[in-house]
Amino acid sequence: MGRERPPLLMRVVAPLAVGAMRCVQDVRISGAERIPEFGPVLVVSNHTCHLDALSVCMALYRRGRAPVTAGRADLFTAPVLGWALRRLGQIPVYRSDVDHVPADGGSPASSLRTMSDALAAGRALVVFPESTFTRDPDGWPMRGKTGSARLALAHPDAVVLPVAHWGNERLIHPWTGDIGWRRMGRRRTRLDVRIGEPLDLSDYAGREVTHELLTEMTEAIMAAITKELVELRPADVAAGRGPRERRWDRRVDGDPYRDVDAANSQAVRRRLERRERRRRGRR
Repeated sequence: MGRERPPLLMRVVAPLAVGAMRCVQDVRISGAERIPEFGPVLVVSNHTCHLDALSVCMALYRRGRAPVTAGRADLFTAPVLGWALRRLGQIPVYRSDVDHVPADGGSPASSLRTMSDALAAGRALVVFPESTFTRDPDGWPMRGKTGSARLALAHPDAVVLPVAHWGNERLIHPWTGDIGWRRMGRRRTRLDVRIGEPLDLSDYAGREVTHELLTEMTEAIMAAITKELVELRPADVAAGRGPRERRWDRRVDGDPYRDVDAANSQAVRRRLERRERRRRGRR
C-alpha cells in the first residue's frame, strides 16, 4: 500500500504554508511518530485562535497524511478561500447559533455526516471539540461538545489522537483579530505542537448511547487534550495558573467575549445574506 496522496492543490499550498509558519514562529512538533501513516485518524485538539487548524495540519502533512479539517461554514462562501477549502477537501461546519441558513441546505447534522464519511474513507480528520475558541481566561480547554465523541463511537477502528498546541495566541487575538507584528520571527515566538498517545475509549463501546455517556466520553477527550497542554505550559502550572478544577463552561461561567462574539456573529450573518442576495440576483 502506497502512502496517502494529498490533492494537487494541497501539494502546492502546504509547503508554502509550512514555510510561512516557520518564518514567523519557532515551530516544535513532538510525538509525530504516533500519527498512523494509513487508516482513519480522529485528531482532537484545543482551540485558541485562527491559526490552530494550520498548526495541527502541518504535523499531519509532514507525516504524509492529507488532513481534513472541519471549519466554520461562512469561510467556505468567501470567493477565493471558499474555493480553495473545497478543492482541498475540507468540511464546512454549520453552527445553528452563528451561521445564516445556507442555500446548500447544510446543517450541523450534515456536517457531522460528512466528517463521518471522511473517517469511513480512512482519512485523517482534525476536529476541535470546543467548537470555538476557548473562553477560559487562562487559555485552557473549556467544556467540549459531543460531536467528537459521536464520531469516535461510530468509528471504533479510528485512532483517536489528543493534540495540544501553544504559541499561536501570542500572534493573533482570537476575537479582536489584532496581530502581534512585533512578535513575529523565529527568535521571538515559539509554537509547540504535541501529539499524545492514542486514546483508549473501549470502555464506552457497546453501551447505550445517552447524553450522559456522550458527556462522559467528551470529558475524557478534553482531559486528554488538557494533559498534553499541561506539558507545554509548565511555567504557568508552576505559577498557579494551571487548569481549573472544574472545566470552564460558558453556560455556567459566562462568556468573557460575549459582546465581541455577538458582533462577529451579526457581521457573519449580514455578509452571508449579502452574498445570497447577489447570488440570487445573478440568476
